Amino acid sequence: MKIKVRVMDNKEKETEREERQESEIKDYREETKKILLRLARKAIERYLEKIEEGIIVPPHEIIEEKISEKVKRGEKSEEEISISDEILKELDDEKGVFVTLRKNGEVRGCIGTLKEDKLWIQVQKYAVFSAFNDPRFPPLKKDELPQIKIEISVIENIEDVKDVSEIKLGEHGIILDMGGKGGILLPEVAIEHNVKTPEDFLDMLCKKIGVQKGLWKKGKIKKFKTKKISE
Repeated sequence: MKIKVRVMDNKEKETEREERQESEIKDYREETKKILLRLARKAIERYLEKIEEGIIVPPHEIIEEKISEKVKRGEKSEEEISISDEILKELDDEKGVFVTLRKNGEVRGCIGTLKEDKLWIQVQKYAVFSAFNDPRFPPLKKDELPQIKIEISVIENIEDVKDVSEIKLGEHGIILDMGGKGGILLPEVAIEHNVKTPEDFLDMLCKKIGVQKGLWKKGKIKKFKTKKISE
């Protein structure tokens, strides 16, 4: 009896790999998201209050606040409320992160890093950087904070790009390394600026880092996906 073996072509292999990766990107629990967003906002508040120490606090401080609030509202007794080990593990997840601040729907600051560290540290650090150190904007003022919405982008699945057709607009962010100069654009930037092609997206990144349009052809390109956590 002859056994027929079907060999997948490159396109089928790429599709299978992407589907597998998609299944690996599991969203964080809602309670984890709430804690991360609260940590980010509290860090900005502490900076505005000129607290010299304790800008970055461990997550248990926010967790204890949330428990106290629930007890005050009479939802449960303190003994009945607990944070699962799974949530604590997610807070300790080591990832690159970008924090975007929006005011009336417009970007008011966005800074992050590809370097991996614990999420609860990253969101506080880069919330403060985005609020006060983005060179495109003046430092955030206290009376602006109520109008600010916080978005956290957790970096996932960084991969080398062999052909620009691999970049799916709105789904992939891009990283460009020109050997001395480099930069990154998050996936939503392509949608917000109505970018039509991966090539235009790369040209946009070239402009951002101050190099001539089209020079991305001589650089090293990577793509990535994000998990979004938003207020």
